Amino acid sequence: MATYEIIVTDVTCYGSLYCVAGWDRISNRMIRPEPQGANSRDEASRFWNAAYAGPGKTFSVGNVVRFDATNPLPDFLFPHATEDRIVDMGTPMHVLETLNPAAMVQAVAAGTAASLPLAFDNALVRVNSKAYVPTGNKGRSLGAIEIPPSDIIFFEHQWQNENPKLRARVTSAGRVYDLSVPAEAARTRWRSAGLAAVKADVKASTRVHIRAGLSRPMQSRPNECYSQLNGVILL
Repeated sequence: MATYEIIVTDVTCYGSLYCVAGWDRISNRMIRPEPQGANSRDEASRFWNAAYAGPGKTFSVGNVVRFDATNPLPDFLFPHATEDRIVDMGTPMHVLETLNPAAMVQAVAAGTAASLPLAFDNALVRVNSKAYVPTGNKGRSLGAIEIPPSDIIFFEHQWQNENPKLRARVTSAGRVYDLSVPAEAARTRWRSAGLAAVKADVKASTRVHIRAGLSRPMQSRPNECYSQLNGVILL
């Protein structure tokens, strides 16, 4: 058991559930807290519901949250197991303070990499602008980069009869990466105001702090954890 004080940086949504992560200011590394009872056989068990995560909740971007947690179970797969921790729900979680976007970005600066590949320890495999880290790689599954507004383009993608989804093309170290966008705040803005508003927000900023993460492997692609956009902080 260890105590963590994470600055919540990543809140991503999957239906009605949330995955959260943040920079632990005790150990100076990214941590992904998961609910007690989380297990590798039930993906939903590893997510938080709306009572704990999302705007105004304990795990809201910018909140500094203290909690006790244990290491992941032995069957948790890397690279996610690098940051996975299981929260002890028998001890209370405390929100110590809330940082504004600029203060948050400054506080997590030590975890910001010079490029997307470096954010994942140069383990990214890029194929036709999409990129993944192989399942089992014992490196990071969470990171961050900063780019100028011109290096990110949001767009909508529709596959067959599915509803349109928000995606982003991010240029890093001279290469373009096509990323899914599970970031809760960006998706909420897109759904409420539309793609043009999301693009206008980016254009009005001076720099963009990108929270980067990896998806868990899909059944159809069990050996690949694809890079995704976990958060966008406009400065």
